[in-house]
Amino acid sequence: MSRDELIRPDLEPLVAYAPGLRASQVRERSGKDVVLKLSSNEHPCGPVPLAVTAMEAVLHRLNRYPDGACVALTRKLSEQLGVPVESIVVTNGSNELLRILAQVVLRPGDEVVFPWPSFIVYPMVTALFGATAVRVSLTADDGLDLDAMLAAITPATRLVFLCNPNNPTGTIYGREAFERFLASVPPHVLVCVDEAYFEFVTHESYPDGLAYFDGERPIVVTRTFSKIYSLAGLRVGYGIMPASFVQAVNKVREPFNVNTVGQIAAYYSLEDEAEVARRRKENQEQKVYLYSCFDRLGVKYALSETNFVYFHTKKPVEVFEALLEEGVIVRDFGNAPALRVGIGTPEDTQLTIAALQTVAARLGSI
Repeated sequence: MSRDELIRPDLEPLVAYAPGLRASQVRERSGKDVVLKLSSNEHPCGPVPLAVTAMEAVLHRLNRYPDGACVALTRKLSEQLGVPVESIVVTNGSNELLRILAQVVLRPGDEVVFPWPSFIVYPMVTALFGATAVRVSLTADDGLDLDAMLAAITPATRLVFLCNPNNPTGTIYGREAFERFLASVPPHVLVCVDEAYFEFVTHESYPDGLAYFDGERPIVVTRTFSKIYSLAGLRVGYGIMPASFVQAVNKVREPFNVNTVGQIAAYYSLEDEAEVARRRKENQEQKVYLYSCFDRLGVKYALSETNFVYFHTKKPVEVFEALLEEGVIVRDFGNAPALRVGIGTPEDTQLTIAALQTVAARLGSI
């Protein structure tokens, strides 16, 4: 048997996650001194000051393994969210939790229902554990169609991923649609509500997934410290779920999966609610500013409840490349007729708008 034959053949169709271009690559290519990396939905500010101070204080203790149960952070989350400690699990980013949930519930031949386009991890973890992906198209205005997703559920369905707000579109489903969905979803299906961008939401009709968590219903709510808390480089996420699912996740997750610095940073990030509110407000202001540019250019875009905007283009490759020449890195989706641009600082927004206007003039349109 050759070395290649040792690799599982069912992995062949899977495509490795592409992290996107680095700012240094684009700086060399474009010749621009200032390069905006707006492709990964990272918050433009660093961690909150309290978290920075706490991280510095713990560096001398990194010869010790981290707290394998994330006790302090779990208790802090329990206090703030009003859910039992037994219903919380902390993981190496929410990505890890999505994979573990799939590992816990999926068997070969099971089905996983999720919207599409949505978070690339959903089809990845589905294929990884031998299940069948059932993609449900978005609505004409780039929103999740929960009625269509409900109709896609069969006796073979074991897991449903709901990304709210959705990545890459930034759109949300409303409270009424979600309650109608939950009232009809069969009990043999685990509903995973992915709320990675929860802290950015301002829309009054948004249904906080935790409001529907009772400790019994098979529902999981996942969140992360990577976005508004600016801890993407530390990878800390968490989930709220029935205690029996926490026990199952703990059987599968790696020991010491969340590093010490990440735990400390996440704990103290939760102390600064005023800074989170400031970031949410600034993000909303910059988003509206960016909308005004798209309106002037006649570009269709999705109303976003996140820190990015999904916009349509008939020439995605040309626009993506032209923006790189202007020193702006956005997220492309191959030949799909759309791109995603992150929200940065007010200065970043001004530079992004200038780049979009330059590209529109050069190409005739976006």
